[in-house]
Amino acid sequence: MKKSLLAIAVLASFAGAASAQSSVTVFGTLDAGMTYANTGTQAPLNTANDKWSMDSGVSQASFIGFKGVEDLGGNLKAIFQLEAGIQIDNGTSSQANTLFNRASWVGLSGDFGTVTAGRQFTPLYEAVKTIDPFQLGMAGSASNLMSTGGASIVNGAIVAGNSVTNVAQNNSLRYASQSVSGLSAIVNYSFGEQAGNTNAGRDIGATVNYANGPLSLLVSYDGVKTLDDTTTLQTTLLGGVADWAQFGFPLKTSIGYAINKGSDVVGVADVDSRDLIIGLRLPMAQHEVLASFVHKDDKTTADLNAEQFALGYTYAISKRTVLYTSVSKMINKNGAAYTVGNASNTGYGVKVFDFGIRHSF
Repeated sequence: MKKSLLAIAVLASFAGAASAQSSVTVFGTLDAGMTYANTGTQAPLNTANDKWSMDSGVSQASFIGFKGVEDLGGNLKAIFQLEAGIQIDNGTSSQANTLFNRASWVGLSGDFGTVTAGRQFTPLYEAVKTIDPFQLGMAGSASNLMSTGGASIVNGAIVAGNSVTNVAQNNSLRYASQSVSGLSAIVNYSFGEQAGNTNAGRDIGATVNYANGPLSLLVSYDGVKTLDDTTTLQTTLLGGVADWAQFGFPLKTSIGYAINKGSDVVGVADVDSRDLIIGLRLPMAQHEVLASFVHKDDKTTADLNAEQFALGYTYAISKRTVLYTSVSKMINKNGAAYTVGNASNTGYGVKVFDFGIRHSF
């Protein structure tokens, strides 16, 4: 009897050790906000040109996710992540016919870095998010004017990656290096999966980061091939973030400059534009003030330029719950038709005010 109890105790200890080497975590964000948008016709409030709406994912996209890790020994780990976008205002999926539309990948991590395969965010998307003080959310989202890279093939056509419902890239193989003396890199290759041509529809993205004390610098690239393998839509971004806290100023400033050329859709005219973003974040205990200026300089003969001015404020009730508000104005020139959106909405008008609550778990 004593031997049986001892055996059970030993087996229980091994089972506990084994379970401690692997884990699955449920996480996510629930974000609901009210948005007022005006088309810019100077019509008064509550006319046909004004719109009040409740949006899901104004500050950050609402989603539920699962991530797991298994320790394989020797600092080698098996990892996975699944993220399903949610429309918190009506309970539906944020993208029809796709469950884990934000992320669905599996891979290995170790001293060599991390290799993952599946549906993943583009390196350019993550780079723009880094330098945008609004982190691609609220009315000040830089994605209202700037490309976040990538594309997906839907019903035989390419859907551009700067759509808020397509910020992740299908069929992606990704490598992220360890940081060495502040230097790190991410490389992503997404298969076009077109018979007879490995270039058609494929996407290549990469970002090199350098972080040293209060200064972080990056250069990022994304290139999408058309389905007929004739042209490539390319975006190259240079940017940086400076944290002035160690000099006695509770301030973070950022700047980015992007070059966009080419086309990712057969028969659509090539783009040739430059984007400039200047931003700041002023954290003060539970409070934070955000501001940004984004300029689109169209180099084509159409000269469809635009500018966006944005101001925001957040109040952290706790570590996981935040109240937020923002206001933004888009100035289109020469017939340009850019609109102000947020983390989950492509936009309705050129003058937008929003406020809401975000809870992360």
